[in-house]
Amino acid sequence: MNTNNIHTLFENQENWDLESPKFGHEDRFLKKLRKEHFKNNKTKWISISIAASLLLGFGFFFINYNSTNSNKVVFSSQVQQTHDYFSSVINSELATLKKQETPDSEVLVNDAMKQMNALENDYEKLKLEISKNGENKQIVYAMITNMQTRISFIKSVVDQVEIIKNLKNNNNENHI
Repeated sequence: MNTNNIHTLFENQENWDLESPKFGHEDRFLKKLRKEHFKNNKTKWISISIAASLLLGFGFFFINYNSTNSNKVVFSSQVQQTHDYFSSVINSELATLKKQETPDSEVLVNDAMKQMNALENDYEKLKLEISKNGENKQIVYAMITNMQTRISFIKSVVDQVEIIKNLKNNNNENHI
């Protein structure tokens, strides 16, 4: 822009509005400004809350989906049959142990259950290994050994509970 045009612009002031605004103009302007600001803020908060809700929903879905799928391992049919067989034997032996539990053997049974949980955790790690790397003979043998160990351990605890029970009965008969 040319400097002459600027000078002529300021010299010609008849196009300029020199009137003062009406009384209360500033208050009306600030009120309108706050109203627009509040409306924009409200819209922003609604958008943020909807986005946060969706994010939380997807997060819960993702965590739940991963936790349910992480426990499911697809075995070959032979390994699945072996797993099912040993699992049923273990559950049967655990039921026998629970039935024979007495107040005298409670400490022994509780300790045995802690040991069983440790063996179960080891078994879950083996299942996780299969889900990551697929079946191989070493892992399958380790799983079978783990389950056999659990079965023989439970049987030995059941035997110890029976010994405790028999000793208690013998002591009660001798005192009569």
